[in-house]
Order: sequence, then structure tokens, then C-alpha cells
Amino acid sequence: MRIVASLLSSLFLSSTAMAGSIQAPGAIGGPDSGPTTGNPAATMYNPAALSQAEGFQSMLDIQLANVRIDVTSWRNGGFDPNTGDAYNIAKARVKAPVTFLGFSHEILEDKLTAGLGLTTPFIGGGDYTAGESNPPPYTSHQRYFGVNTKVITGQVIPAVSYTPMKDWGLHVGAGMTYTIDIIEVTKTSNTGTEGVGSQVVDGEQVVAPYTTDAVLSGRATGSHIGWNIGVLFDKYKLAQVGASYTSGGTFDTKGDATVEFPGFLVTGGEAKTLKGEVAVKLKLPPIIRAGINSQLTDALNVGVAWDHYQWNKCCGGKDGDIDIKVNDKQGNPIGESDEDVQISVAKQQYSPRRLWDASNVSLFSGYQLDDRIWLGGRVGYNQNAVPDYAVGATNVDFENAGFMIGARYRLPMGTEGKRGMTMGLAYSKYFLFTRSVAGTAWGADVPDERFSPTQAPYNVSGDGVYEGKVDILGFRLGYDG
Repeated sequence: MRIVASLLSSLFLSSTAMAGSIQAPGAIGGPDSGPTTGNPAATMYNPAALSQAEGFQSMLDIQLANVRIDVTSWRNGGFDPNTGDAYNIAKARVKAPVTFLGFSHEILEDKLTAGLGLTTPFIGGGDYTAGESNPPPYTSHQRYFGVNTKVITGQVIPAVSYTPMKDWGLHVGAGMTYTIDIIEVTKTSNTGTEGVGSQVVDGEQVVAPYTTDAVLSGRATGSHIGWNIGVLFDKYKLAQVGASYTSGGTFDTKGDATVEFPGFLVTGGEAKTLKGEVAVKLKLPPIIRAGINSQLTDALNVGVAWDHYQWNKCCGGKDGDIDIKVNDKQGNPIGESDEDVQISVAKQQYSPRRLWDASNVSLFSGYQLDDRIWLGGRVGYNQNAVPDYAVGATNVDFENAGFMIGARYRLPMGTEGKRGMTMGLAYSKYFLFTRSVAGTAWGADVPDERFSPTQAPYNVSGDGVYEGKVDILGFRLGYDG
């Protein structure tokens, strides 16, 4: 009898900037960037702040994040049924370069400024192959959530700011965001025994560990369009106030997928790989940003910034689950048209998120030591958006706190007064609060079948301990002309 199964039910999960998976916290543009900062990064933070960028300016900022995640599983009492030993520690390692390239130009002095930002607002995922030994087969306990997840977004942001009257200190701005989305995933699928199978050796039936998992792979690409608006009030140096709103959107991708069916699901007992197509849609949250900057002296400023991601608004219920459609090249369920394969893949699937809103709060300061040297710092606190019951190895984020320090040096060549080339370095360290999670919905006896399907393959529990560390090195090159 042919079985219809949701083999890809957790193939595509969310990310931290998308709320889940692994993404490093940090500040694009350096420790002083935010809704009140007048440099090309204002195209992203607050387009109204472009009004403070005099003349022509350019900026290249690269933040290289080193992320380490270790996950210990509690399911089955903490013991792997394949070996009878304790589950190994699942280890994810990600090196994510987040890049921003921006330009601004003052078209009408003290009136109209245009900017263009090119950035990768999210590069992340979770490469858990660091916890594997000579795969395949994949043996780490998180394999049913994901073995290797990569999420890459590239964004183009044209923006403009307008100053009605300079004496008012009021500036308004607006921009458009065009985002290219790429997602790649490899995972395995549980048919009910966590990989434990059997085979005949010398006429005897013996246990064969890790032989019943299907291996799933997919790559999908797409794009979506959004917008942002902002306002800046800078009449008083001691209280410069900025705020912006960035629209939500829908991550809409299509691509190719493959399913490798294990031998026990194939007539003749040999594993078989079938090709197909996949389409993935997931909603993204609106973002509210606000900040206050106080220029205490000509050399010293301090400020506070707040980013609020409205995840619950877009993705707090079932309508915010990730929508997944998968089929063969003819539009039929994968496996249905193959005489040898005894299982077919359900075409319509979902991956639940059920997210909370999350806020990031930071304090920053900068000091112009002399004409050439600037020093700055930032401390911040970031909330998590994934609740405990929805946590899994590729659907996890962390409450965290950390700091960023940086310095910039104005190069002597080509410098005239306060204009010319600048080069900067930064270092960030974030402390991720350990998550000890019990009672997750994955695999639990709950009525929501998007978490716990009643047909094979079955989801497994995400209960366990999630620990992480993040270090970020930054480099910035700028020009004021």
C-alpha cells in the first residue's frame, strides 16, 4: 500500500532575522549607526537621516560573524535508540559575512538628499555537519530538523530625504526595498524509528542503525518588494530624535528538491533518489525603529536605539506558518509515479513558527579624539522571538546581550579638512542565554498536526539544552566628499 507522507514537513524553517535558525546579532555600519545617524546606512535604518549626510558619501561595511551552537537532546531519556548510548552533542558552526555598501548625495543643499544601499541583511542558517563523523548516514540527533541550512538575502534600498524648512529641524524620508531570497536545506526524515532498521546478515536478521531515514535536499530562490518611511527631528543638538517603519513582506521562493528514499521503502531494497520542485512562502515582520542622540559636546555624543520586530503580528498563528509545496516535475506528489517507491510525499505542507514580538535595545556613544581618530562603543540587549514550545535545532533563537567597540581613522591622503577617506575596525561579543527547553510541540501529543503529524514520517521532540556563542569582527571603509 502506498503511503502519503509529509516528508518535507520541516525542510524549510525560519531564521533569526526571520526568527529562528542561527543569525548573529550586530549593527551594520558600526557602533554609532541607527535611526539618528547621518550616513549611507540611513537608507536601511531611517531614510530621513540621509538629510545629515552632506555632499557625497560612500561606505563599505563588512561584519564577519562567527557563530557556534551546541544542542543536547533530552528525548528518549537522552539515549539514541540506534546505539543505546547518550545522544551526541549536535554542533552548528556558521561564519556569516554581513555586508553593506552605500552611497548618498546631497542633490539640493540642506533640502534634498538621495541614497542607495546594497546589503545582505541576513546571512545565516545552521551547518550541523560539525557534529557528524563521515556522513552519510547522518547521525546527529538534530538531523530531523536540519543537517545544513543556509539562508541568504540580498537587498537593494533606494531612498530619499526631504527637509521642508531647515529652521524647523524636521526631515522626512522614504525608500523602497527589493530583496532577493535564497534558501538551501539538507535534512533527514523520521519514519518512526529514528533511523533504526534491520537487515539479513549470514541468514540472520540483525539491527542496522541509521538505515531508515530519508534524505531531503532543496534549494529555492525568489524576491519580494517592500518600503520604509522615516522622520528625524534635529533642531536641538541635545535631543535629536529619529523614527522609522519598514514594511513586512512575504519571502516567496521556488526551486528544486530531491528525496533519497531508503532501501526499506523501495522495491528491491536499494535506495532511490527522485527529483522534484519546491515552493516556499513565509511572512516577514514589520519593523519599528526609534532612537535619540545627544551631542553633548562637539566631540562627544551618546544615544539610545530601539528596534521592534512585529513577529507576532505576521506569524503568531497558523496563518504565519511557513507554506511549503513540493511535487515532481509533472506536478504530482514525489514518489507517486514511481513503481518502485512505496511512499509518496504530500504536496501541501507547513512548518509552524508561532512567534512572539521581539525588541532590541542598545546604548551607544562616540568620541572624536582629534581630527583623525574616532572611538565608539555600544552595548545591547536582544529578545528572542521563538517560544519554547516551537523550538527545534533550525527553529531557535536566543535572548542575548553584548557589546561592540570600534575605531575609525581618517587617512591623510586625499584629506581636506573633515573630508576624505576613513577606515575603521570593530569587534562585537554577544552572550547568548542558554535555553533549557522541555515540552516542545514537535512530536508531542498536541492537537496541532502542523507540529505533530499523525502520518509518517513523524516529527521528534526538540526538548534539550541549546547553547551558543557569537563573536563579530567588523571592517569599514568610507569617503566623505
